[in-house]
Amino acid sequence: MIDLLKKYATYNLWANERIINILNSLPEDLLCKELKSSFRSISRTVLHMYDAETIWLKRLEGQSLNNWPSENFNGTSFEALPLLENASKSIRDYVNNIFVKRIYDECTFKSFAGTEFTIKVHDIIQHCMNHSTFHRGQIVTMLRELDITELPSTDYIAYIRTYERQN
Repeated sequence: MIDLLKKYATYNLWANERIINILNSLPEDLLCKELKSSFRSISRTVLHMYDAETIWLKRLEGQSLNNWPSENFNGTSFEALPLLENASKSIRDYVNNIFVKRIYDECTFKSFAGTEFTIKVHDIIQHCMNHSTFHRGQIVTMLRELDITELPSTDYIAYIRTYERQN
């Protein structure tokens, strides 16, 4: 299982970097344009992904945050992109350095509301990777709505076909 989680964490970073590369090539107004989605813009979706990856990593490290990491973020969309990339790198590094036995341990943390939860480490990692995949799909849909149609595949199988063969 640890090898699969390591692969998923590396895939997550690879896929996020592909999306980030596209977003870096677009004008700020497109990234901030209000659209119908879970979050009102591509930029807000990126910040949500950053928040989620950061919160889950902190929980895995034994910290329960009381607010969203981006709560006081006032930068541009382009300044938000490295936040997501760095959060994905941190999760990848965490998973790559975790001991096999540790992934079966339980992680206890408190939600923002103060409710305590206990969840297996491997389930948290899997959730985090799945959560980012979901929101990358939303970003692709928003990009298509903005008539951006030349998009790289971020499918897991595309990762296997390209990244895995190169390394």
